[in-house]
Amino acid sequence: MTTTSSTSRGGTVARVIIGRTFLWTWLLVGLVPLVFMFITSIKPAGIANQIPPAWIFQPTLENYASVLSAGGGKSESFGQLLTNSAIVSLGATALAIGVGVPAAYALTMRDFRARKGLSSWILSTYMFPPIVAVIPVFVFAGKLGLMDTYPALIIPYAAFNLPIVVWILRSSILQLPYEIQEAAMVDGASTWNVLRRIIWPLLVPSVATAAVLTIVLSWNEFLFALSLTRSGAKTAPVGLQQFTGMYGTDWGNITAAATLIVAPILVLMVVLRRQMVAGLTFGAVK
Repeated sequence: MTTTSSTSRGGTVARVIIGRTFLWTWLLVGLVPLVFMFITSIKPAGIANQIPPAWIFQPTLENYASVLSAGGGKSESFGQLLTNSAIVSLGATALAIGVGVPAAYALTMRDFRARKGLSSWILSTYMFPPIVAVIPVFVFAGKLGLMDTYPALIIPYAAFNLPIVVWILRSSILQLPYEIQEAAMVDGASTWNVLRRIIWPLLVPSVATAAVLTIVLSWNEFLFALSLTRSGAKTAPVGLQQFTGMYGTDWGNITAAATLIVAPILVLMVVLRRQMVAGLTFGAVK
């Protein structure tokens, strides 16, 4: 028995070590493009375009200074494009969460007979390809005078992220004991009070998860930003193309700009990682 137990424990430890080694190796391999991008962004202008890449050089921040300043053929500084991306992403997230929370709560109410069918239909709309909606949205934005404005991007971004927001929040609400809501209603609480005072505090991890996903998807979106903006509301992903011209690509500037785009998302994920894990695993274990 002792020998068998020792062998079993030894096999378990070996599997854990192998699994962790594989995960760390996969993580390091996935970080290679990000590390290479950052290293290129701190190379001097004459070295950044060298092939094969130079690994010994004097680091500099001149690429970041050039990217964040206007001029040099650029209609606006990249800092303004980052600001536009932040406004659009936060606006779309606020709109999606503001609509998604009451919608998810309504889809969990037992007296709503069509809740299951409607929930499945809402989730199925997430598979709708955004490219199909570009032309209709472009036409409507033009007729409403919203071209090159923040609402022209905020509303479509919120609409396309709303299905996943509703589904995450609905799944979380369904894990809450329904008896809590019934007890509150027996005590005279209205539906709005139940949502605001009971459901909402318990949904904070799931709301954080849905918000982070919406921010990431909105921050990285390119197609609608390219089609619906010119200069006033142009976002950072669209602005990357200004570093590629007829004479080639300025790799120092474009990697610096790409680093500025990636950095806020990485910081956000690190800061909110616990909330995201809690939101994604909410209700998984009872």
